[in-house]
Amino acid sequence: MDPAERETLFRVMEAVSSDRDWRVESPDPCGAPWPGLECKPAGGSTGAAAAARMHVTRLDFGVEPNPTCKDAAAFPPEAFSLPHLQSLFFVDCFTNPAATTALALPAPGNLSASGLQQLSIRANPALSGTVPPALATLRSLQVLTISQNALVRGGIPPGIGDLTSLVRLDLSYNSLSGPVPSQIGQLKSLVGLDLSYNSLSGAIPGRIGELRQLQKLDLSSNNLTGGVPDTVANLTSLTFLALSNNGLIGHFPPGISGLRNLQYLIMDNNPMGGPLPSELGGLARLQELRLAGSGYSGPIPEAFGQLSSLTTLSLQDNNLTGPIPAALSRLGRMYHLNLSNNALGGAVPFDGAFLRRLGGNLDLSGNSGLCLDDRSVPRGVGVGACRGGAGGGVASSATGRGLMAARGSQSQDSLLVGLLGPACVAVSCLFALNGHAPY
Repeated sequence: MDPAERETLFRVMEAVSSDRDWRVESPDPCGAPWPGLECKPAGGSTGAAAAARMHVTRLDFGVEPNPTCKDAAAFPPEAFSLPHLQSLFFVDCFTNPAATTALALPAPGNLSASGLQQLSIRANPALSGTVPPALATLRSLQVLTISQNALVRGGIPPGIGDLTSLVRLDLSYNSLSGPVPSQIGQLKSLVGLDLSYNSLSGAIPGRIGELRQLQKLDLSSNNLTGGVPDTVANLTSLTFLALSNNGLIGHFPPGISGLRNLQYLIMDNNPMGGPLPSELGGLARLQELRLAGSGYSGPIPEAFGQLSSLTTLSLQDNNLTGPIPAALSRLGRMYHLNLSNNALGGAVPFDGAFLRRLGGNLDLSGNSGLCLDDRSVPRGVGVGACRGGAGGGVASSATGRGLMAARGSQSQDSLLVGLLGPACVAVSCLFALNGHAPY
């Protein structure tokens, strides 16, 4: 190993880990590498020449059996000066709140020759600072993860769009603010984009629709506003779309039914309003549809009964009205259904087999107009039995009180006679009626 490279490696190890005296116990790092350190020979070298020209290509800190990070660990900018480094990981490394350390990179001029392909800085509660603009110089990066670092603040640098080799970008669970830069649309090779659980604001940039290779898009739990851009319908490779817990309004993009590969659509808790779009019924591969708490009104579209791959449907806490479509009962893969806290009405169209299959994963509570025809009303569903036989469609409680209240047009005495039944003899009925007399 080149002496300058070895010296840089030792400085990095001493800044981060105190597992051993690295200089004394590992004077030839690539000759006897430790877990978390990988070396490779220089290109074209073989035999003795290769052994003499080994270079550090991977460093991994924080998770055993890799080197652990000391209490006073400091983020080492020198690591980016290792000339052959391809992968660098700091996971659960900087954790001491009494010894915060700043995320920092060397000057851009010292990074231009870097061949770094993977950088993961994850789960470091004592790491502070911003996402360094100098990252834009690391043009070989394919995977960039800066996630779960609560003290990392500031905006996403627009220069992130220069990292055109990126395949995965994860900046989730930080404290980032400001807009989603439109330059992200330049990352044409991107397969996964996760900016969730930050404080990003403003509109979702329309250029996001240029990411034609994108399979995962997660912008949930931010402060994003405006509508869902129509260009999202261009993301035909998308399998996972999460936009929940924002301030998005308006309609779904026209052509959203063209996202034929979409399996997860998670958009709870946005003030979208309006009717549920029947076009969602064309997403044949959809497995989870979560649209709770978003102000939707009107009926549940019959087209949702075409979602044959659906396992989870969450529409609770909206203003939905009308009956539950009978077609939902034919969704054989369904195991979680929540329609609670709406204004749905009529007889629940699910048979006993459906109710038993879902068990506690079915919640219809908070819909006063719903009732179940089945005499055996399962507990926990939140719906009582229908009055008047199958198809009666009038909800009642399980007690006589609910039934009596529902028949306000009849006199109390005649209702009691009807309840006591034909087996009641005249005298005993008279005593029963007198017991309810007002005198």
